[in-house]
This record gives sequence, C-alpha cells and structure tokens, in this order.
Amino acid sequence: MFYNPVVQYSLDFGTPNQLDVIHKRLKAHYGSPGPGVRFSPVGMLIMAMLGSRTRDPVSLRAFRNLRQRFGTAQALAYAEPEDVYGCIREVTYAETYAIYIPQALQAIIRRFGTLDLESLRGMAVEQALMWLQGLRGVGPKISACVLNFSELQMRALVIDTHYLRFASRFELVHADMPANLAVRAIQRLIPNTWLATDTEQHHVLVKRLAQEFCVATSPQCHGCPLRNICPYSKRLDS
Repeated sequence: MFYNPVVQYSLDFGTPNQLDVIHKRLKAHYGSPGPGVRFSPVGMLIMAMLGSRTRDPVSLRAFRNLRQRFGTAQALAYAEPEDVYGCIREVTYAETYAIYIPQALQAIIRRFGTLDLESLRGMAVEQALMWLQGLRGVGPKISACVLNFSELQMRALVIDTHYLRFASRFELVHADMPANLAVRAIQRLIPNTWLATDTEQHHVLVKRLAQEFCVATSPQCHGCPLRNICPYSKRLDS
C-alpha cells in the first residue's frame, strides 16, 4: 500500500502540535536531559555507523581502536577492510562496516574535495539527510545522528526502533507504514519553533519512555506520563 506522508500534516491552527505536547509532558516527568558529547561531523558519522546495531560502550571502544590504529579519518578512508575489521570486530555487522566506513569517507572526499562535512550546514535539514543517506551503509538514523548529535547541531530528530514503536502506538504514523516513510513523516511533525537542542532532548526523552513504559512486549501503560492522551492506552482501558 502507498502512504502519502502529507496526510499527516494538514494544517490545523486550533490543534496543538502532537510532538510538542508529548515533549512537554516528558520534560515535566523526567526533566530536561543534558547535552551529549559532541563529535566532529565525520567523527559522528563513523561513531554512528559503528553504533547502528551495537551498544554504546562497545561502539565507543571500536571507535577508540580506530583512532589509535589509524590516527586520522583520512588514513581510515584508505585503510584495508581487514585492518578496519581488526579494530571493530566486536560491533554488529563488523565485516560489513569494515567495508562501508572507508567507502563512505572516500565518497565525502570525492564530493567536497576534503574529508569534511561542514558544507551540510548550508543545506536544508531534509536535503542534508538525503545526501548523507546516499552514502553506502548510511540510513535515516545514522544521517540524523550526524546532523543533530555532532558539532553541526542541526534540527534533525534521531528516530530509532524505540521511537518507531512508540510512534505507532501513539498513532503518529500508521502501524503498517514502511519504516523509511514513517521516519520522514515524523521528521515533518517537528514544530517550527524547535531548535536542535529540542530535537536532541526529544530523542532522549522518548527513548527513555520506550525503554521504561512503552516496551516491545507487555507495555507498562500504568504509570506512563502519557497514559491519558495515548490512543494505545485508551484502547486497553476500553
């Protein structure tokens, strides 16, 4: 079935933005998360690729191994896959990313003439996301990490499996909408007034909610700060 994401965004000036309502509720419940550690855009790309399906401590260790072994991202760009693999063997799909990471870095050099992503600042967020997703091995989550979590600090929202599960239950997107369309639909719900700090905090808050209450199996709706406005919870209570 084809879904038109525009259906989700019909203008209604009398209806509060859903993400804004969710965000304010979660901030009231959890407080405002502090900022994360900032990497350079290229460093964040490497880190995000390593952490795509891997726990943070493991991906951070792999990142440090790469830095110790190669010294610079420029050297990593032209490294042999087996040498990269030796540094990242603990991450999920290590053999694949040992190929993809150097290829992505080489593509940046070909496009910009240098291993630098600062030119993305001059693009609209959606354009920058699409450009990054043209790199092999880079999907919606990784591209948003580069824009929002790096020193670029652009207004992209990092949407992971936790967020998609929550968004489906909260009916921000159709339950059977393909993930790539769901991510684009959610990105377009971001209030115009939000800054990059808001999208970063929103990701952290929703992830925490999804890990504590809106879990994959047997969601813990009782006690959830969004219970009285969540369609999924209301169906359970009816």
